[in-house]
Amino acid sequence: MITLILIIYTLFLIILFGYSIHAFILLNYYYKFHKHPVHRKKKKKVLKNFPAVTVQLPIYNEKYVVHRLIKSVVELDYPRERLEIQVLDDSDDETTEIVEHLVQIYQKDGYDIKHIRRGSRRGFKAGALQYGLEMAKGEFLAIFDADFVPPRDFLTELLPEFEDQNIGGVQARWGHLNDRASFLTRAQAIGLDNHFAIEQRLRFLANCFINFNGTCGIWRKKAIIDGGGWHSDTLAEDLDLSYRVQLKGWKIKYREDFAVQGELPENVASFRIQQNRWAMGTIQVARKLLIKVLKSKLRPIAKFEAFVHLTCHINFLAMLGLAIFSPIIVYLKVEGLAPTGYYIFASFFTIGAFGYPILYYLSQRELYKDYIHRIPFIAGVIAYSMGLSVSNTKAIIEGWLKKHHIFTRTPKSGGKKQGYRPECKFFVPLVELLLGIYMLSGLIYVVVHFQLILIPFLLLYCYGFLSLGVLSLKDLIFVPRFKEVACSRENF
Repeated sequence: MITLILIIYTLFLIILFGYSIHAFILLNYYYKFHKHPVHRKKKKKVLKNFPAVTVQLPIYNEKYVVHRLIKSVVELDYPRERLEIQVLDDSDDETTEIVEHLVQIYQKDGYDIKHIRRGSRRGFKAGALQYGLEMAKGEFLAIFDADFVPPRDFLTELLPEFEDQNIGGVQARWGHLNDRASFLTRAQAIGLDNHFAIEQRLRFLANCFINFNGTCGIWRKKAIIDGGGWHSDTLAEDLDLSYRVQLKGWKIKYREDFAVQGELPENVASFRIQQNRWAMGTIQVARKLLIKVLKSKLRPIAKFEAFVHLTCHINFLAMLGLAIFSPIIVYLKVEGLAPTGYYIFASFFTIGAFGYPILYYLSQRELYKDYIHRIPFIAGVIAYSMGLSVSNTKAIIEGWLKKHHIFTRTPKSGGKKQGYRPECKFFVPLVELLLGIYMLSGLIYVVVHFQLILIPFLLLYCYGFLSLGVLSLKDLIFVPRFKEVACSRENF
């Protein structure tokens, strides 16, 4: 039994170490491309002509933020006669009345803005975008989710990047409207900053595949059609289309110096919904496209990066495994039930633990003058990632095994303090709470037996599990429920 435990634990260590290699590859790219800092504003390209552009706004029950979104879009600095706005509204609450009223006002002001209702939510966001695509006038399509506020110069800044005819899409960096709201939002901001300022930027500079992030980008309509259009068979329709388009030979360009501000989830329930959807959607795309990518003529390093990109959420399964087995491994060491050589061998894998924290630090140094004050919140990114290992493991297993999925939107508040209580699901928070107590017991054990090197590791696990578990249960018990409709593809 002890041998089996050591083998399983080693497998989890190998998985995490394997993905940590990616972090060190990115570090190599970071210093290789050090002449391309994120904050350096590129020389502005002048838009020589004004192509027809369709702005698509896919929304579903966004009553708190839809006014802000539409207002920011109609204020875009672009010739009114060359701009079409599609409000792709699948809502089943009062959002529809708000949109209808706003659209009527802006139509009277001379804007080409349309309130588009499909009559069903078939295909969810992908279905709405495809529906709008088929009637869009624009040669280019800009897409914004409801929680973002595009700046006035968005189109004039990004459209010149399509000067090269092989550019199929351009993605802007995400900024944050409310990153200072709480410890949770500060940690989320650092995680997203790492994705945009480090991963997206360095993959782009290294000529590897990157992805359209679902919002704050512009597509060439011809590229979407050539890639097969929007598909609704995954929860990551943006990642899916990005890979299909790039496999067709199109390029997606990344503008690291241009940011669009967006709203971060401010409570654990909303945060969990978002992260679970991303985890499930990404593994669904891996199941769908990974073999095609590996069989393509991409360079080996590009294939490796694509593999990591599409399968990275497997890390959560490995983190959950370490959480379960680490206190047992410590017990075996203290009691002398496992060979000393094993722990010397296992200590080698701790090298991998430093890769991502360094990247988080570099992302903050790249983006903010006050980055020193943001460094402590890196611990939050790690702790919340550990805490999410239960629900994200559940999401990736379901995403890999199930063909059908349920889409649940990430609630947005628009800065208003709105409680959110999801459908009553106590199982995951209870498991997190129990794991948090388990890790706390392990923490006490390692302190008593002077296994001091493990204290930070177990402390982060303990905080991650207890924080997510306790706050989720608090929302489930004390926040009044309002109806959030989740639709399944099986309903259509």
